[in-house]
Amino acid sequence: MTDLTKYNSSIAWFTIAESVVLLTRETETDVATFRIIVKPIDTNNLGQGQKEAGFTFTDNIGVPYSIIDVDTNTIDVADEFRKGCPISGKIGIVHKSAYKGYSINLPTELLYRLHPIAASNNNKFAMSILWANDPNARRIAFTNVDQVSIADYRANLVDENGVAFNPYEDYGSDAKFEIWQKTSDTTYSKLQIEPEKTFSAVDGGLSSVLWSSTGETISGRIIISK
Repeated sequence: MTDLTKYNSSIAWFTIAESVVLLTRETETDVATFRIIVKPIDTNNLGQGQKEAGFTFTDNIGVPYSIIDVDTNTIDVADEFRKGCPISGKIGIVHKSAYKGYSINLPTELLYRLHPIAASNNNKFAMSILWANDPNARRIAFTNVDQVSIADYRANLVDENGVAFNPYEDYGSDAKFEIWQKTSDTTYSKLQIEPEKTFSAVDGGLSSVLWSSTGETISGRIIISK
């Protein structure tokens, strides 16, 4: 995957959103969910017919819905933006989020096949996600260590939400790091120590991160950001 292709959806196919039905109603804490019959209508589309939980359905006016479950000819979606029922009986797009799920934006040429308002609508939602996630900080917990480190910066890590990610792919060699020591069940204190970084002799990229020992066993979290 090159630097150019990873920013485009690898799967994006057109369908007619048929028989949209409400599964669960919106409450103060939970979003509404819907079931939609979907079938590919253009065999030239990327990954036509492929669908799975974690993908996105963008309806005819450009509103994105998170796909939470799939069956042979249906998808169940969540109204994360609380915009109501997806537009039924009109063309929509099933797609895999670009750049490892961070972007729900779609190429303009695809959006132009939807309603004229779809492109501006989709851009509005994509921008809201962009600003909400900037700078995409990740928190990694550690427990009872005498020296904090990321021994292999290029291996997958798991953040405090249980989500696996690759720090080198996501943050590169110029990532920012902070160490917060856990001082009670609900409080943390930032440690004023800078990491020692080791770079690969092969490609010059960051390969490991090590912090000086505090002289005691501590628990807390590493925060990685851009």
